[in-house]
Amino acid sequence: MNFSIIKNKIRYRSFFIPFRLQLIILIIAMLLAWRWLQRIDVLPDTSFTVITGVFITVALWFITAIFFYAFISSFIPWLLFLINKKHQRVAIEIKTAVRENILNTKQEVFLSIHPILKPVFGYIRLRLQYDDNKVSDKFSLRDGGQRQKLFSTTECGIYRWPLADIKEYQVTNCIIYFEDMFQFFSFASGLPAGDNFITQPQHISSPGFSVQPKKTEDINTRIDRIRKVEGEFLNYKNFENNDDVRRIVWKIYAKNKELVIRIPETNDPYASHVYFYASFYNSQGSPYNDFNEVFLNHFKTMVWNCYYHLSKQNRLVKYIADQDNKTIFSGDPLQKVKLTISTSVWHLQKDLFQYFKKEEGSVLCISSLTDPAHLENALNNADKDLVVVFVMLSKTFSIVKITDWIQWIFIKPAKDSLQNLRIIWNFSPFKTKLMSNEKNIINILNNSGCEILMV
Repeated sequence: MNFSIIKNKIRYRSFFIPFRLQLIILIIAMLLAWRWLQRIDVLPDTSFTVITGVFITVALWFITAIFFYAFISSFIPWLLFLINKKHQRVAIEIKTAVRENILNTKQEVFLSIHPILKPVFGYIRLRLQYDDNKVSDKFSLRDGGQRQKLFSTTECGIYRWPLADIKEYQVTNCIIYFEDMFQFFSFASGLPAGDNFITQPQHISSPGFSVQPKKTEDINTRIDRIRKVEGEFLNYKNFENNDDVRRIVWKIYAKNKELVIRIPETNDPYASHVYFYASFYNSQGSPYNDFNEVFLNHFKTMVWNCYYHLSKQNRLVKYIADQDNKTIFSGDPLQKVKLTISTSVWHLQKDLFQYFKKEEGSVLCISSLTDPAHLENALNNADKDLVVVFVMLSKTFSIVKITDWIQWIFIKPAKDSLQNLRIIWNFSPFKTKLMSNEKNIINILNNSGCEILMV
């Protein structure tokens, strides 16, 4: 069996230990105090010995009463919960409502459990198991402005979950803890829970830029600059009786014996929509998953803020996804695009040449993981009005300072923390490879003649 699987199982089982560290510390302190009292030189049959014995007896009975109360106050609600759980009477609800008017920047999770009895003067804490084996920290619910009754059988509230990645999370299980007021005992029980929610990118200041619409979906919006529109497929069509004979392409007739004519370009003063393309194609593969997750969060944030900036200038901005996302239902089109970007992932299915249509696209967002050869083919003879937003992923990790090295040596951060990845990034061969790919992309963009925006 894999060592990581065994480690995860041991860690998961440790969540169900019925006593806490405070109880162990108290028992050790009591044993040490008892040993110390035994070593005190006292005279037998004296008032000092009698008074000391009375104090020890009272203290033992007092501590025993505290232990008994702490045990009973948390054990009985836990036992009743197990009985209700066995008869399938316990219902759990997890909701992450998406606000339609205000674009969320932090994930708030609403939980409700019924029936459940809270320990008298005690606490109910929870953990959420998500994405297979990942488990959240232990937390308490905030009432969210709703006052609960003293002996309520429903535990509900809000938990603001700090999640680093911008993606869709799947909650599979909820661990419920019944703890006494002294936090000596902690009886736990798992409860299956099925729910999913999406964390979203935050708003940041993005550089301003303007674009010209290219795609005509209606003829109500007149553009400032008349654009050239190509004819039918490959600019050719079959010869008809009313066509000019001088426009026949004789080379095609000599080869295929088909009479076709060339369709000249026409000028169209109407273009209603700005088509926004963002490529999540990862030509570098996925050998560096930790770095790619950080890069993906940064790329989603930049793509969303560029789109949001354009939507404030022009309401007719259409986001063209390069992958099949989960069906998202939202009354706000802007919120729907934000959730679509949030659920996107790095992929290898559709490259830039297959995805991007230069005749319709006004904005193209690419990353440092883009294949330079695909980019060169996609931008071949592209319109000069095309705006290419190049997100340089090498800038995701800021420059490491001396203080960061000192902190890394004496206060070692967590293995999966952003600070630790920032240190490792400077020694990773992926950094050299990525920066070399960025230079090739910049050379292609400079030779394309398109408007370039590097962020």
